[in-house]
Amino acid sequence: MLTLYILRHAEAEPEANSDAERELTPKGRDQAKKMGRFCREQEIFPELLLTSPLMRAEQTAKLVWKELGENTKLEVASFLSAGMQPEAALTHIGKFSSRDSLMLVGHEPDLSQFIAAVIGGGLDHIRLRKAGLAKLTLPEAKPGVGTLEFLLTPKLL
Repeated sequence: MLTLYILRHAEAEPEANSDAERELTPKGRDQAKKMGRFCREQEIFPELLLTSPLMRAEQTAKLVWKELGENTKLEVASFLSAGMQPEAALTHIGKFSSRDSLMLVGHEPDLSQFIAAVIGGGLDHIRLRKAGLAKLTLPEAKPGVGTLEFLLTPKLL
């Protein structure tokens, strides 16, 4: 059984030279640090943290990772770039089937679409806010078999 944590990047600048270069705002940095502290306090320590290569996601991931400590590895994963398709994500996640837990850091609407596909629900029922965190359990990396354990917004922390 794979435990999968899904984290949307924190608040980012609305504009930059390119979408990939958008950095976190001061509020976004605070959101990411807060989520990292929450994970540490709740003993949420995924074995591997995979992040989109886009600046705002990578910055969010690094701030959360700093709070998690050395037992969690951090890697950039191009499949998490904006425009990720649920089927492609499941294929990539399947490569990590030997792991007990992963955290994915990425973008909307991709992450909500992914969660909906994994749990077999409609997209209109899932909304992952900036710096929001979801926990899923998956018996295998395929659509419709997962369970949504929780969905948190940073305001709840």
